[in-house]
Amino acid sequence: MPGLSLTAWLRLLPLILVILIDSIGYTVIIPVMSTMLLGDAPAMMMGADASTRYIVYGVAVGIYELMMLYMAPVMGELSDRVGRRRILLVCMAGVGAGFVLIGVAIWLNLVLLLLLGRLLGGATAGSQAVAQAAAVDRSTPQDKSLVLNICLLASSVGFILGPLIGGMMSYDERVDLNDFTTPVFLMAALAGIGLLLLVFGFRETPPARVAHGRIDWWMGVRGFKAAWADGAIRRLVAVFGLMQLGWGSYFLFFPSLLINRFGQDAGTISLLMGLQGVGFCLAYGVFLPVLQRRLESRVLAVAGLWFTAALVAVSAAAYHMALQWALTLPVSIAVSVAYGAIITLFSNAVGQERQGWILGISISVNAAMWGLASIVSGALSGLGYGLPILLALLSLAASAVLMGRPAPGAGIEAPSSHAGSPGR
Repeated sequence: MPGLSLTAWLRLLPLILVILIDSIGYTVIIPVMSTMLLGDAPAMMMGADASTRYIVYGVAVGIYELMMLYMAPVMGELSDRVGRRRILLVCMAGVGAGFVLIGVAIWLNLVLLLLLGRLLGGATAGSQAVAQAAAVDRSTPQDKSLVLNICLLASSVGFILGPLIGGMMSYDERVDLNDFTTPVFLMAALAGIGLLLLVFGFRETPPARVAHGRIDWWMGVRGFKAAWADGAIRRLVAVFGLMQLGWGSYFLFFPSLLINRFGQDAGTISLLMGLQGVGFCLAYGVFLPVLQRRLESRVLAVAGLWFTAALVAVSAAAYHMALQWALTLPVSIAVSVAYGAIITLFSNAVGQERQGWILGISISVNAAMWGLASIVSGALSGLGYGLPILLALLSLAASAVLMGRPAPGAGIEAPSSHAGSPGR
């Protein structure tokens, strides 16, 4: 991308790679756990019935999201105060340790250890928001939009690589434990590489600090109260929450639809999720930079949400696998446009000195709704595999309606030289 000097690229490179590793780690686990727990020949809980395994799958996904809900604002606020580097090191170490626990859990068939690994990983999963805040620290108002687009692009590449890594080893007729443990331990090794990149390649640029007050360790809960007190942020929290409830239900339980309706295996699921990642890359690398020069973020959010809801409805009604393939790219582009526009509005709602906090709040909302989506949709799947997709459709439509209503007061998109910049 033009506009950044070689020096600026080199300063951003460790942060971009940390975001890439974090994104791979998040997405690699979905095809692993869905096949390991929901397939016809499960690798864990072999003696349990399908309903129980669906519930455990939902809890394993949801506990990660709920821990991220609590800890992401704490990590963001800590990075505003003590610096980005220390918090990023803690995050990378926790992610690596969490994957080690998951790998051992698969070997030993220990569900509690699996949940403990997910718990630890979720508690230290704030690295994307902190890395983005660090990237903002290194940007100017003129290139902030470009820097955040680069961060989103790195995250989207991870959405391509993660599912491919997670599913490529189970794309054969004979499935064994190595199909599941190899990608998990690979991610533990990548987290170790991320640690080394931060230790040797990242030098702290002092962020703006909050001048007084103690660190609020209850920010995972109280952060919502602080955000809710601001009318503009409150509206965004509601819109974003409904959107993530819908997209989380679709993304997490789309593999279940493919398994039950079409009899697909982990390899095909991984390829489809990888295609979604291509859509994310196209949105953040091509469509958003063009659209942001012509349309306000609120308009992009409304349009993206309605397009996503419409495409999810077609997916729910489609009984031809070819149509599911055809829908994957446009639905991922549409949801990414909406996501980038809404995160822009979050970022523009506060000043430079509170970027870590507000990005932590957005991650917290994301985590809360994905955790709720995983648990509720896991229970709904026991009644019918299509019900999570119906929940997704209704939530996305509600989000679009709320975003489309006239904003209270003067509006939520503060005029600035970087308005329209997406982040994650």
